[in-house]
Amino acid sequence: MLPHAVFAAAFMYIVAMVTIRKAGDGDYAIVRDLYYAITDGMQASGVSNSWRHDIYPSQEFIRSAIASDTMYIGYEDDVPVSVMVINREYNEGYEKAAWPSGIPMSDAVMIHALGVLPEFSGRGIAGAMTRYAITEAKRMGAKVLRLDVIEDNKKAEHVYVSVGFVFAGAVKMFYEDTGWTPFRLFEHVL
Repeated sequence: MLPHAVFAAAFMYIVAMVTIRKAGDGDYAIVRDLYYAITDGMQASGVSNSWRHDIYPSQEFIRSAIASDTMYIGYEDDVPVSVMVINREYNEGYEKAAWPSGIPMSDAVMIHALGVLPEFSGRGIAGAMTRYAITEAKRMGAKVLRLDVIEDNKKAEHVYVSVGFVFAGAVKMFYEDTGWTPFRLFEHVL
């Protein structure tokens, strides 16, 4: 059996100045604190009011994603600066969408809760995380990578479009943290 540090190093991926790896059992506090800082930054800048400490992303969401091996942490110079989830779970609104590719949801992988620390914003980290998600979705055998962005988050939309995602329509979806809210859907055919 490999020691945790050696095992974790085997799953690292380096893009530009960002090292990305799956979160492990000992990373809960790192992920939680990243989400707290990202949430504070989003609220302070007015980017989103849907993320709230312990509501979204919730502690259960974080624990579940780490336990299911779907949580990823991005590091710059050994400092955790970004986090996201890549999995096959999706909101029921995805089933109702008219995806341009026509690829069924059974062949899709989704990105959830991608965030970058505010003080590291603008360095290409979100793009690096998204490109990593594209690579990971291919490795998982998916035919398409999909995500949703809360309406008016133009900064996130710009990142996704810049790495090849296409707008797939707007839908109202229900999430516990937002209630019924308009979201914009994007997909990247793999």
